[in-house]
Amino acid sequence: MPKKIVCYCQDLTEMDLIRAIEEGYDHIETLKRFTGAFMGPCQGKMCAANVLKLYANTTGQNIKELRVPTMRPPVEPIPLGWLATEFDENQDA
Repeated sequence: MPKKIVCYCQDLTEMDLIRAIEEGYDHIETLKRFTGAFMGPCQGKMCAANVLKLYANTTGQNIKELRVPTMRPPVEPIPLGWLATEFDENQDA
């Protein structure tokens, strides 16, 4: 069986998600927390439809009744350069 990537940010395959559901992570929120789906840099924008469709097919639920898990972006966006520089307590932000 070829490897089918469902979530590119977290490198999750179809089989990763099916296995997680079979192991008991059969609620969309617990599946999210266990696998990291919806939690990559895209915050589910690229994978939500794929994950929800696979989840619905695997669990037998109606996809129209599912909701996308809550997205939690960073509290306050910061410039990427801040992460790449050394912090100096004496310097003003």
